[in-house]
Amino acid sequence: MGLMLSEKEILANLEVNGLLSPMTESTAVWAQIMPSTGSLVLFGAYAQLAKGSYFILCMEQDKVILLPVHKITGKMDSKKEPIIMTFEELDSVEVGKNALLHKVTFTAGERVMPLKINKVAAGTKWHKDHLEKALAEIARCEATVNQRNM
Repeated sequence: MGLMLSEKEILANLEVNGLLSPMTESTAVWAQIMPSTGSLVLFGAYAQLAKGSYFILCMEQDKVILLPVHKITGKMDSKKEPIIMTFEELDSVEVGKNALLHKVTFTAGERVMPLKINKVAAGTKWHKDHLEKALAEIARCEATVNQRNM
């Protein structure tokens, strides 16, 4: 899917939604919500199609922005509104990683967004270029939220 979406398309979507800034431009990375392990065991690849979601995650000084990506076409999903969570409304941010990906879970009230961010996304130089800054901004978000909740 990474081969289908260009950085130019992402920036155009951010601009149309009034979200384009130097920070969102430099922190845009692929993120996905994976189906549960049970769903994967029962339904295999169909579970990703039915339950999984793809996003472009962007960080701003005081908010997390998730731009929906269409599961089939791999293009920006203009029918769905961006998901915006301000640092103030976040109850928790959990960050983890393993050899292949970073796990980030944003929780705001009843909304839980368990995202996986791959370290490498084939055919997307922009993902690799933005990953370090995006992860640094996610860590800053985590520290801000955790400090506020102490």
